[in-house]
Amino acid sequence: MREGSKTLLVALAALLIAVGLAACGGGDSSSSTTTGAGQGQAESKSSQEAPKQSSAKSDKGKSDSGSEGQSGTPSPSASDFTPKPHSDSGGGSAPYKVKGGDNSVQEFGDEAGSSELAAAAAALHNFLDARAEGNWAAACEYMSKTIIESFEKLAAKAKTIADKSCAGILEKLTNPAAKGSMRTEAAQADVHSLRTEGEQAFLIYTALGGTVLAMPVANEGGDWKVASLAGSPLN
Repeated sequence: MREGSKTLLVALAALLIAVGLAACGGGDSSSSTTTGAGQGQAESKSSQEAPKQSSAKSDKGKSDSGSEGQSGTPSPSASDFTPKPHSDSGGGSAPYKVKGGDNSVQEFGDEAGSSELAAAAAALHNFLDARAEGNWAAACEYMSKTIIESFEKLAAKAKTIADKSCAGILEKLTNPAAKGSMRTEAAQADVHSLRTEGEQAFLIYTALGGTVLAMPVANEGGDWKVASLAGSPLN
């Protein structure tokens, strides 16, 4: 399988899983509870080192206006979100290669430098933080055009979704029972590697219990965006 196809399959699988959980009213997402792990102090410094990634504070467009949430009260707007500082272990993808296993993500493209890793990690952290706060408009600011377009296609076929904006759809797809795990993931996600090839890339980060996840990300005009709703376990 070509590596580009692998990227699309991982992203699509994560989206379908997320949609399935929301539709079935299941419990916490198994891949949305992560913890910090690894040694060293290669800080990503989150959005402080990647000012473009904090664009949720300005130039929001229509997603900046808060939509009405499931409780009937207005949802927070993107301008209400303040990026938080995060520290990541870094270290690259080499420690997560498995002998004889599928290392297509760990060996995808090339290992990015520290500044690029910090920028992409900021996008992931900001997405997770905004989602954990229930700020759907802000979370959408860190999502790729591809996944937003998938949302729009889904909404066009779903008569039960009144708010067809990205924020409205993301809220509808998010299972309320997963709020606890989303908060844990946002607080404890620890990014180790960014494997890039052109505008496509994977962030490798550690999950609760030592589970290693890969989040597909895309570079859009110099800004990194998450290309899935959840990371996919490696191996």
